[in-house]
Amino acid sequence: MALKNKTLGIIYLIYLLLTGVTMARHEPWGDEVHSWNISKGSSSYSQLIENRRFEGHPPGWYTILWSISRFTHKIGYMQLVQWVIACLIAGLIIFYSPFPVVVKVLFCFGYYFLFEYAILSRNYGIGVLLVCCICWLSEREFRGKTFIYYALLFCLSNTHLLAMLLAASLHLYFLLSHIEQKKSSRQLAAHIVAGALVFLPAVHFIFPPSDSTINMGYWIHRWNIHQLTATVEGPLRAFLPLPAWWNYHFWNTQFLIEAKADHSILKVVNLITMIGLVALACFILRKSWKSLTLFGVNFLLNYILSASFFSLTSARYAGFMFIGFFAACWLHYYERPITGVSRKLFYSLLAVQVAAGVFAVTRDIALPFSNLYRIGELAREVPTGQRLVTDYWTMNGYVAYLDSPAYCVDLGMKVSFVTWGPDMAAMQGNPHRYTAGLERFFKKEGLKEVYLLTLGSPKVLDKVDVGFSRTFHLQLIDSREGAIEKGSDVYLYKITQQ
Repeated sequence: MALKNKTLGIIYLIYLLLTGVTMARHEPWGDEVHSWNISKGSSSYSQLIENRRFEGHPPGWYTILWSISRFTHKIGYMQLVQWVIACLIAGLIIFYSPFPVVVKVLFCFGYYFLFEYAILSRNYGIGVLLVCCICWLSEREFRGKTFIYYALLFCLSNTHLLAMLLAASLHLYFLLSHIEQKKSSRQLAAHIVAGALVFLPAVHFIFPPSDSTINMGYWIHRWNIHQLTATVEGPLRAFLPLPAWWNYHFWNTQFLIEAKADHSILKVVNLITMIGLVALACFILRKSWKSLTLFGVNFLLNYILSASFFSLTSARYAGFMFIGFFAACWLHYYERPITGVSRKLFYSLLAVQVAAGVFAVTRDIALPFSNLYRIGELAREVPTGQRLVTDYWTMNGYVAYLDSPAYCVDLGMKVSFVTWGPDMAAMQGNPHRYTAGLERFFKKEGLKEVYLLTLGSPKVLDKVDVGFSRTFHLQLIDSREGAIEKGSDVYLYKITQQ
């Protein structure tokens, strides 16, 4: 027992060091700083709830960030909290899960637990932590357990839409356990009602208002037949998240999906592999009907969501299929271990996750994930007395690292955070937003030149606003390129009236 505890301690220490080094080397990208800016830009909690209403996300993660921002505006503290969350998840798996040691290692050093939900500071990691807490709680007996269970369920459902679907699947497992234990119909009905009441606030927060750029109409209008293809490919991203290693911008790629463009045979191979992966997961869980039901229902809910409007085209989305499988495996081990052929297949599946996780962290350590953190370097190149402006998307990084509102030429005002509200809709609907914005700015300020900080390369700017380079003289002063995340390079231009 002492040797096992020592082994687990060493494994945990390795995890802490590896994720700590990776986090120290990770540069937050737009979506990470976006949530941080909304939180630190809200002077009160009620204002925070109002500011995030366009997001389509419940307030769980924003509440954590808002609490941190009351003490500091340094973005590194957001990353510190995310690292602590990742370490708590690993700690629960390593020291408190029923898995054998090898499975604990394979899960913790797999793609989702080592990189996607550990290093990226988003609202997914906190959801995974709450899933672990609910799984741990399920086999404990103590006074107040039911209250804590519903509190955890409430918190989980208020982190993300996908987390709410998993919370519903976990609650179904809880109800099935009551049926198995032959609890009274009255008790079962009470838990059904309690579960529905717990989920209501999250449902309210998730659906954005009608004037949001990402309201239901947006998703319905955006739907096309290709979304069904992305839905079919979801299990490939979830269970085989090995990126396209030959692609510099590897993040959010999957090697089979990426290679499909050059090898048409993979269209058939990928479909067969997808079916095989789902069948494999069911085969591994087949000896526990409750765990199999948990996985199946969560998988089905994700599939319905993806096929209808919210496509699971990113690893962070599709990953909740895998987290549902992880939770089902945890609860399965409480009933019986996974043995025989199932164990060999289980280990092989998790080994691919480890390969993907190690690849992702080594690339993130070696290469800049985002260049937003270098915005300050470019801003300091602007001569004293000259005006510096940004566009709407670049403002996100400017505010995060310089902690000051930025004037956005495409909005015509100073702002402190991005919202998916009417301003964004008006901006995106204007095919000449840079040209019109700078013309207004020059006229209002009486200037003939200005410096523009943007995420857009010269080619991108020409595509977004075809008249921009014809109306003004654009001189590229400097840039910071080479980010893993495609939209995270930064450019500084000198814009002069012709």
